[in-house]
Amino acid sequence: MYFPIKQKPACQLKWTWSTIRLYEGSTSSCHRVDKEFITADNFETFHNTPLKLQDRTKMLAGEWPGRGCEHCKHIEDAGGTSDRMHHLTIPNLTPVELLTDPTAIEVTPQIIEIYFDNVCNLSCLYCWDGFSSKIRSENKRHGRFEQDGVVIDNRAQLVDDLPELTEKFWNYMERNRSGIKRFHFLGGEPFYQKQFDYSLEWFKKYPCPNMEFNIVSNLNIEHEKFKQYISSLKELVAKQCLRRFDLTCSIDCLGPEQEYVRFGTDLELVKRNFEHVVTEDWIYLNFNQTLSGLTMKTSADLIDYINQLRATRQINHYFSTTVMTYEFLHPRVFGQGFFDNDFEQILTNMPNKTQQEQTAKDYMAGIQKEINQHDQNMLEIKRLGVYLTELDRRRKTNWQSTFPWLTNLLETV
Repeated sequence: MYFPIKQKPACQLKWTWSTIRLYEGSTSSCHRVDKEFITADNFETFHNTPLKLQDRTKMLAGEWPGRGCEHCKHIEDAGGTSDRMHHLTIPNLTPVELLTDPTAIEVTPQIIEIYFDNVCNLSCLYCWDGFSSKIRSENKRHGRFEQDGVVIDNRAQLVDDLPELTEKFWNYMERNRSGIKRFHFLGGEPFYQKQFDYSLEWFKKYPCPNMEFNIVSNLNIEHEKFKQYISSLKELVAKQCLRRFDLTCSIDCLGPEQEYVRFGTDLELVKRNFEHVVTEDWIYLNFNQTLSGLTMKTSADLIDYINQLRATRQINHYFSTTVMTYEFLHPRVFGQGFFDNDFEQILTNMPNKTQQEQTAKDYMAGIQKEINQHDQNMLEIKRLGVYLTELDRRRKTNWQSTFPWLTNLLETV
């Protein structure tokens, strides 16, 4: 069954999906939209908060609710394929309440995406302290930076009652696990978090034979330890404690650009781990790119590398543009046509044999259309230079040698 609400711009995610960030006590209807805060006292309402109910009501009335939904609206206005449109093509995620009342706004979640804490081993330059303990430590060590409109500082307000919220979450899962179809574990880096080990034991105690378990990982984990985790997950699937296991590998591009943008990455280790799971054909394997202005020029190389591994199995491709922290990291600041040659190579390299591959290719073409709606913004590009120079000071890196094309661009102004 497909999502029954046909009124545009109704979004299946608004009814089916809840992102929960326990470490800051927040929830949202997907990771792109504005969050609301929850406490241990009202945790049970995380999927039906006042603003989520308001957003669903607006969508039923044919209105875009705002609060971050502009991400999809802008792509659709430019003639592209948005996340909203893509998720409408995914069947069997309809909340049970909509089966009898297609106007219901208080519903039960089908997908839960959980961030237990911000423990992470990387300091990705488009990330923030809420998702990375490494960034939080770096910002504490170097202090607040502010220059020419660029601010680097810790922003996350970590809750004091995380243990209580975590207990509330697992109690909720114990009672409602039979109705949850997908469970996404993110971070930080899941393989470095205590709650990941706990989750493996929890699934042994409370089997979820109808649930799909998805981990989003940077794969920057010691190889033998990584293999042990994969073996444990294989056992959970074999014993029907899980319906299936999905591994979504976060990697944006290749070469020095990857190790600069995702600071702390050992690219050879990442590739070794990725190539190991390629041989594990029971895993539903994905890779996810965050497209920033700094990764566009080697994105095609990454896709070419993945294509070589696709000779033996399917590997799904997901991606999005970075909008989490700084506008100057978004590719659109470089303006219409700037990345057209790069997009041409990216789209040439992207296969379209399966439905997922065709959807990904259409989505990538839509991102290009959306970027090409914008004029070049040299103020933001200059701010990017300021930001990278400060990161170089903190991390002993050199952005000019890593991104010579950006060096040449800034030298012309």
